[in-house]
Amino acid sequence: MMLNIVAWLLFPILVLASPLAQSPLDEQIVERDFYSLSYNEQHEVANWVAYPLGHPQIRGCVSRTDAFRIDPMITTGSATLQDYQNSNFDRGHLLPAGDMKFDAQAMKDTFFMSNMTPQPAKFNRGRWAMLETLMRSWALKYEQLWVVTGPILKERLPTIGINKVSVPVDYFKVIIRKDGDSYKGIGFLMNVDVPYPELVSYALSINQIEDLSGIDFFPFLSDNVEEEVESDRDLTQWDFQAKFNYLPCSN
Repeated sequence: MMLNIVAWLLFPILVLASPLAQSPLDEQIVERDFYSLSYNEQHEVANWVAYPLGHPQIRGCVSRTDAFRIDPMITTGSATLQDYQNSNFDRGHLLPAGDMKFDAQAMKDTFFMSNMTPQPAKFNRGRWAMLETLMRSWALKYEQLWVVTGPILKERLPTIGINKVSVPVDYFKVIIRKDGDSYKGIGFLMNVDVPYPELVSYALSINQIEDLSGIDFFPFLSDNVEEEVESDRDLTQWDFQAKFNYLPCSN
């Protein structure tokens, strides 16, 4: 099953900002059928992974594959499985495997090492997984989201493995959705060591995530719409009590 081409063409093209007193992020853009990512060779993890998430994606058709492997599209070489051995970190997905259960190749493609970062197990299988489930709940409720997720990368992060894979301590998600003729947006910032009791406690405006990450999200929006959407943090526009069940498989 190929992703609906209309939905993919509507997907925002991301560009990197050049924030004051910081260098532009190191990146190689990789585009696959179901998602795009920006790979950072210095840190050996992605700056961001971007994908649409809607009713076409949240169908529980394919079992998890655990097909972890190097990414042949990374020209400088991606992180490897050996980098994570004996590290006490999970190979934490940025694009969740659970968002790609609708198609066998889509599922398999989430296991490239370019889509992984070293995450503490308690974080990866706990609050981060809860946030991923909330995204699916919103995709079910609102029908179509555009999601960008990644780590906050900075100098002097700890590393693992022979390739010196950076170990981030903060992760973000930014989300927009159509709401009639307008857009709604929200961001999340999660520290691996700060267990707030409710997911709403991690919510920020997209502008705040841009300031922290150095990434300009959703530049396809006109300047005035972008500023309105990305500065908004109206939590009443998002259902934090939404429930999720995978939609039936398509024939």
